[in-house]
Amino acid sequence: MTWEGPGFVDHHTHLLRVSVGAKGACDYSNPAELAAYHHAIFDDGSTPMDQPPEPATADDLPAAIEAGLAKAAALGLVEITEAGMTDWAHFEALTTLRQRGPLPTRVRILVASGAADLKRMDHTGDEWVDIIGVKFYADGWLGPRTCALRHAFDDRPGEQGLLFLDSSHLAARIEPYAEERWTVATHAIGDRAIEAVLDAYDMVYAGAARAEAPRIEHAQVLHPDLVARMADMGVVICLQPGFAVTDAEAGWEALGDRMASAYRWQLLFDAGVRVIAGSDYPIETLDPLVGLAELVTGGRNGKDKAVAKPIGFDDALAIMTDTWCGATILSDDPHTLDPAQLADLEVVGTHPRAT
Repeated sequence: MTWEGPGFVDHHTHLLRVSVGAKGACDYSNPAELAAYHHAIFDDGSTPMDQPPEPATADDLPAAIEAGLAKAAALGLVEITEAGMTDWAHFEALTTLRQRGPLPTRVRILVASGAADLKRMDHTGDEWVDIIGVKFYADGWLGPRTCALRHAFDDRPGEQGLLFLDSSHLAARIEPYAEERWTVATHAIGDRAIEAVLDAYDMVYAGAARAEAPRIEHAQVLHPDLVARMADMGVVICLQPGFAVTDAEAGWEALGDRMASAYRWQLLFDAGVRVIAGSDYPIETLDPLVGLAELVTGGRNGKDKAVAKPIGFDDALAIMTDTWCGATILSDDPHTLDPAQLADLEVVGTHPRAT
């Protein structure tokens, strides 16, 4: 018997870039190559979100994007948010596609800070495709040891990662967009970067962050004092279920005892932090059912074990879905299944909200 429930939403993906065949700046699966890339950008005084766009290889951008959105819909997604659009040609292709009719799934766009332009940015008023804000980048990643930490990595004494933007520089860059009421989202993985972002949001929003709901993307190396600030300020955290699985080995090596609070999503819920979820595709799978299973089992397919502790099914489903955006139809009621079987559910169809 099929089950219809709130539609799955991916709040952080790079589906448009992948769909048009734009190559990544480096091999993201190679920690050494990624570290070299991050250090080169840092030495130039830039950030990954300020780099020029990679050229698309697809000949027909609208057709390529339509195929990518159809893939998302087939997986049960009714809406995706492109987390850092670097090329306005992607938006133009979406506009062309939209003129032909409804899209396979709804699209929301965070423009990369290097491509953001207040003169060019405007709300479309179209529920199928719209620009919602700007994405900034505060630090690197855990695997290549480039996320910004308060204290050195356990396996690399003296190294605390890279802080691409300190609080004052980030605040200065955010302010023009905040004044125009655009959503601000900032990549921050390490605790030093998270602290810098919270400081910047305090400078910009002056105690009114809750109403504007600025976001922090990833927020992996948590600490109780940071979690308390997130809750008090009303900052939104966008977490990635798969990172707690794929970062498990590197996390223990890099953080040691600090893993006691890293990737602990339940700390966010218990403190009342506003939480949403996204895949960070293609770094992790686009399949939301896999992400749901990772959140509620603490592992993947009963084999790999995550560093995060499982969270309750209702909390997991809530941060991965949105009734307002549409409905997803599954082959069975996920409430009745063993959590390990969630990823094996089949998607029967989706109903993105169109009016």
